[in-house]
Amino acid sequence: MKMRDDNFLQKLKNNAFYVALGLGLIAVLAVVAVYTVERRGTDLAKGDMDLNQVSDYISNEDVPVADVDGSIMRNDSVSGITTETKTEVADDQNTDLAVNDDKDEEQTTSEEIKESDIQKGITEEPSVAVAADTGELNFTSDKAIGWPVQGKVIIPYSMETTVYFETLDQYQCSSAMMIAAGKGTTVQNAYLGQVTKITSDDTYGNMVTLYIGNDYSIVYGQLDTIYVNEGDFVKAGESIGTIGTPTDSFEKEGSHLYFQMLQKEQPVDPLLYVE
Repeated sequence: MKMRDDNFLQKLKNNAFYVALGLGLIAVLAVVAVYTVERRGTDLAKGDMDLNQVSDYISNEDVPVADVDGSIMRNDSVSGITTETKTEVADDQNTDLAVNDDKDEEQTTSEEIKESDIQKGITEEPSVAVAADTGELNFTSDKAIGWPVQGKVIIPYSMETTVYFETLDQYQCSSAMMIAAGKGTTVQNAYLGQVTKITSDDTYGNMVTLYIGNDYSIVYGQLDTIYVNEGDFVKAGESIGTIGTPTDSFEKEGSHLYFQMLQKEQPVDPLLYVE
């Protein structure tokens, strides 16, 4: 037993270099192992801190989400969309809403303008002519017409007896009545009608004829300026023209309106209808 121990010790002495080298390697390996363990612990702790930072980033919509290696992180596994993507979607939705609001405002403005135009068309009346057709010209014998001018009747309608014409110095039948009115007096239409003729002759001067419906017509004569044209529809009370200088046939009677009413082209007494 003692001999074996001596031999073992002798071998250790003979191989002391190698033994020392082996122990040194073991020590180095131990130091490396301890360092590696500490480094891993440090990296793990650092990794936990980065994960906490990432969590903070996720809760902040203004900061893009990034992984610990600095790359953009997609949180598809949790919500299917990143904060950055959510922000873009929200911006698009806000833009769409703003565009829709502008369209609604334009449509509202357009509708208000249209409604305003309709109301304006209803409340405002044409100054001279009116939009009508012959179907609206419905004068009948039981209706009344207005006075075209205010003045004295100097020659009445008279087809059954004769009346005196001063300028002509003779008695004759009168197919119209003549109403005294100063030169330039405005003549107002007596009833809604359509202008069918504008004529002129030496006896009655410038004349305007209006058809008022059911074979009735009105004739205005001894005019100067005429405000209407053939084909115009003229409402009651609107201007036909103005009184002019009387023709030579009525010089002594003075300026006046020649006012005639016809039924089927036959003269009738205007006094039966005026009020």
